[in-house]
Amino acid sequence: MLEQIKQTIAAYDMLRQGEPVLVALSGGADSVALLHGLRALGYPVRAFHLNHCLRGAQSDLDEAFCRELCMRLGVELTVERVDVAAAVREQGNGVEETARRIRYARLQDAAQGEKIATAHTADDNLETVLFHLVRGTGPKGLAGIPPVRGQIIRPLLRVERTQVEEYLASIGQDYVTDSTNADDAYTRNRIRHTVVPALRVIQPAAAQAAARLGYLLRQDEDCLGGLAQECLAQAARPDGAWDIVPLRQAHPAVRTRALRRMLAQSSMPLRDLTAQHIFALEQLLDSQKPSACCALPHGFTARREYSALRLVREQEQQVRDSVPLAVPSEQTLWNGSVRVSVHVLEKNEVFYKSFNTFCVDCGTIDFVSLCVRTRKAGDRIRLTETGGSRTLKKLLIDRKIPRCKRDGLAVVADKTGVIAVQDIGMDCSRSPQGGARMQIKIEGY
Repeated sequence: MLEQIKQTIAAYDMLRQGEPVLVALSGGADSVALLHGLRALGYPVRAFHLNHCLRGAQSDLDEAFCRELCMRLGVELTVERVDVAAAVREQGNGVEETARRIRYARLQDAAQGEKIATAHTADDNLETVLFHLVRGTGPKGLAGIPPVRGQIIRPLLRVERTQVEEYLASIGQDYVTDSTNADDAYTRNRIRHTVVPALRVIQPAAAQAAARLGYLLRQDEDCLGGLAQECLAQAARPDGAWDIVPLRQAHPAVRTRALRRMLAQSSMPLRDLTAQHIFALEQLLDSQKPSACCALPHGFTARREYSALRLVREQEQQVRDSVPLAVPSEQTLWNGSVRVSVHVLEKNEVFYKSFNTFCVDCGTIDFVSLCVRTRKAGDRIRLTETGGSRTLKKLLIDRKIPRCKRDGLAVVADKTGVIAVQDIGMDCSRSPQGGARMQIKIEGY
């Protein structure tokens, strides 16, 4: 067993010689063997035990065992107690998920930047592969438990459980057994007690076969992940969106990974992402609708903006449809990020025309109803003297303004109609005619 641990550490560059490491110690056979094994190989070890307080007196006995073991070996031990059942009631998640999340969080705190060694074995890996297989998974799930994940290392990943027990027997070391391991109400236990024994009848080396599969799949995943990152780099645009052409042209195996990385880079949690969501994104890339969209987990939405794809997180607060504009007005905030300012120009004041800054004739404005609002059905605007008025809807489509942006554009209007539209222009019927003038300035996006 010690030789396999040594080979695994070297193969995945887990630890430098003499590097300190924190061992996650439950008191079970695997973690006790890991603690002994790392010490025997000369690594400075500390241990961490989390009492989940789920099994009453038995949990306390496990804690006491870990304390006695570490005291006898001269190993520094950190013990914490967490009422996992209370956390489950508060958060509404499953017991296993909640316990795992808390355990890893506490381990990272206790490690203080050092490597953390967990006692996952080849048997655990086989059970994980089978668990992922029956739930439905891709190559990453079939690869099983990664040998290294950040500061987490798993030196026992090539060691089978029978080897662990033989090693402990050879050094006269006992261990504790978690009574819940016998409860087939847990899916993993049913796999361990029924499926794995049946597989071993067919192939005694099933655990090692699963380990080899994981090694090969991780190689493939590294290659495809690199290609996906290159694809995403080609598709990235300065405005935060992605060009759809490189994504469309990519091989499906590369495209799906690029889409997952895109979501991760947009700070979307991936824990609830499914194959159906990735398929919906692929459909969005191929959609003939230039403003199509699809919903994603955690309040995110993917939107087609003609030749681009954009990921946005929906705001919790709804935008007000209309905000009155008082004259003079100093930067009225509208739609969260757009500021609209209006003021009447002095007789000899020079108007400096710029993008989204408009000069209108005061005589054409009804100041009582003057407002900034979203577009409405039937809105029309005439941009030039030679052209006729057009519906704002048609104008936005012709200018290929994405649908998601159309309802966010600032429309300055009064009761008689549209005066000016952000990024579009001003109605020419409101142009100065020699009388008093008003400046409208729209800033933001």
